[in-house]
Amino acid sequence: MLERAHAHAVRLGHDRIGGEELLLALLDDGVGYALPGALGISRDVLVWQLEKAAHADASPAVETVDGHPVTAEVREVLRSSGWVELVTGLLSADGGPARVLGEHGVTEERIREAYARIWAPVLDENAVWGSLPVRGPTEPPAEIDLLTSQIVEYRRRKAAAVDAQEFAQAAIIRDEEKQVVRRRSELIRDWAATVDPVDLAEAVVSLREQALRDFDGSA
Repeated sequence: MLERAHAHAVRLGHDRIGGEELLLALLDDGVGYALPGALGISRDVLVWQLEKAAHADASPAVETVDGHPVTAEVREVLRSSGWVELVTGLLSADGGPARVLGEHGVTEERIREAYARIWAPVLDENAVWGSLPVRGPTEPPAEIDLLTSQIVEYRRRKAAAVDAQEFAQAAIIRDEEKQVVRRRSELIRDWAATVDPVDLAEAVVSLREQALRDFDGSA
């Protein structure tokens, strides 16, 4: 996480990790990537606001954590444990992330509810948030979908960096993308071992049927 936050700091022209860079790193995660949508916020807007706030923040580093200079805000937040605690810690701190999230009416309760909503299909299809669509036997786990969305975002950011001739940043994004692709491949292999071949074959036939209908309808 600190490596990703440091990469954001370098990209934004800072020599230390502030609250904005830390939250941007948390939003890079599979669950973090889905958080803005679960909160009803445009992810692009939230990222843009955090980057704008980071440019306006001149807070100096006060300590080094795992070799990375951090601000006082980040030092305090890192004393928490757990993904939700890190996000809510930034929300309760007097910094850029708190101001940006506050503009969207984000509270600690909303963050915890959104986190539960994101993970409900993975942990328990009949959980409190069971109003979410129930996944069939051939549908991949929700975490795979989250990672797929994250990969799409990495590729968009990488292409934008290349277009801007920011090749060092593109290389950083590429390496992060590779890590997520490897993680998704591991999950796919684990999931594939649990799928019934007959169910999978029926799903393929259904997809082919749907594709033919869509093709005929567009002709």
